Amino acid sequence: MHKKRKIIHLSIWVTVLVVSLSVYFLVPKYFADDVYPLKYTDWIVEYSTKYNVSPSLVAAVILQESRFNPKAASGAGAQGLMQFMPGTAATMAKETGHWPKYDIFDPETSIEFGAAHLRDLLNKYNNNVDQALAGYNAGTGTVDRWVGLNIFERIINSNSNSETVNYVKKVKHYEEVYRTMYATQLGMKDMTKIELRATTVDQTTAQVRGFVWTQLFNSVFTLPKN
Repeated sequence: MHKKRKIIHLSIWVTVLVVSLSVYFLVPKYFADDVYPLKYTDWIVEYSTKYNVSPSLVAAVILQESRFNPKAASGAGAQGLMQFMPGTAATMAKETGHWPKYDIFDPETSIEFGAAHLRDLLNKYNNNVDQALAGYNAGTGTVDRWVGLNIFERIINSNSNSETVNYVKKVKHYEEVYRTMYATQLGMKDMTKIELRATTVDQTTAQVRGFVWTQLFNSVFTLPKN
């Protein structure tokens, strides 16, 4: 009788282990698209290729800026998928040949402006992604001042809760996810000539799984603020 109970207990633990592992490995596959959505893939690939920017970076900026909402508008006046201020949008319209008629809320237009703007920033900062992203968020004046004072690396790699530091970290985090999870959809395997990073990050499905679980945990256990 005792031996039978031990076998039952062992069977229960094995079942629990199998179910737990199944949940750990399979749940992210079902929720990844909700946590890290991807839309407008054709335009992201088209304009990333045109302006020689990684499509995973463009997708990551869109996620951070608007979560793929083409009608997004901030209180500061930024608009569209990639959240352009009117002045910057006008500059990009002239640069890309859309001046004077353009609609910044048009997804294709915003994606082209965003890819072109990211390429301008990467050119300005010698393909330094951190500086380019900081410039996208805070403006090149701020980045130039930090670089000039030789404090940029110290600031951007700090534990500061500043908007720009968090922005750079989040976009790079998202870019890793898109590079890993959507490599095929974004045509990443065919864009081996694009040089975007100073160092190559080893992408694994384990990273994506960890990212998704973190987001799911935060979504479930973080109470909304009143």
